[in-house]
Amino acid sequence: MVYYQGKNVVKTCAQSLESRVAILKVIKRSSMADNKVVIKINYDKDRHRKALIDPKMVTVWHTRRILGALIVLLVLVYAIYGLFSGENTNQQPAQSSEILKSSSTVTPQPAEAIKPEMIQAAPQPLKDTKQTPVVNQLEAASEKVAEAKRPAAIIFDKRVIRASINTAPKSEEPGDAVKLPVHIEHNKSLELFYFSQIKNMRSNVLFHRWYKDGQLVHKKQFTVKSNNAKLISSKNFTANDVGEWQVTLVNNKGDSLSEVNYSVRK
Repeated sequence: MVYYQGKNVVKTCAQSLESRVAILKVIKRSSMADNKVVIKINYDKDRHRKALIDPKMVTVWHTRRILGALIVLLVLVYAIYGLFSGENTNQQPAQSSEILKSSSTVTPQPAEAIKPEMIQAAPQPLKDTKQTPVVNQLEAASEKVAEAKRPAAIIFDKRVIRASINTAPKSEEPGDAVKLPVHIEHNKSLELFYFSQIKNMRSNVLFHRWYKDGQLVHKKQFTVKSNNAKLISSKNFTANDVGEWQVTLVNNKGDSLSEVNYSVRK
């Protein structure tokens, strides 16, 4: 009986121990559950995949390289400009000297241009037997240059279209050009015609004035009847009319519109 009771006691102790161990395990498990940290990550796989498929473009400006390239370009442009400007300055003196040389040989061109064959040297009478041939040649050359420098016709008003000294007109047009200077043979006469054409001067009163050595010797009056008028006057010359002549076209106020200069010689 005692043995049976002792066996029951041992069994009871064993059961109490098992129950305690189970309780300790439960307590341990609960403590471990309380100490556990849970981390949840919301990972968007589609967004990450899109970022990998469509990468962003990032532009990086290398300012130092850009500034260096601009400086090199400016230096090259300045060098090329200096090279060409130096060549132009070297060529300018030569061009100016050529212009000066050419201008010294150019004679003024009148409205009624003088042809080279129209310029003749006037014969010089040998009044002084002491003159040398060199002096005669110099005088002839100087007179020839004076005739070439003085224009045959000068037009002062843009309404004057033509002005010239000619032979007899043909169908209201000027005749042949007169060679300058005009030479008159002894016991002969020569009639010269002053032709002038004007425009836009209808109802104006104009005059042809003939001067010998600065003195008025002949005048003719015109009343312009159209906007495109041709005015003609004439003067008969003999050996007594040797001298410097001038024919002018003037208005009623005395303003000169055109003039022709020439010499009459024997």
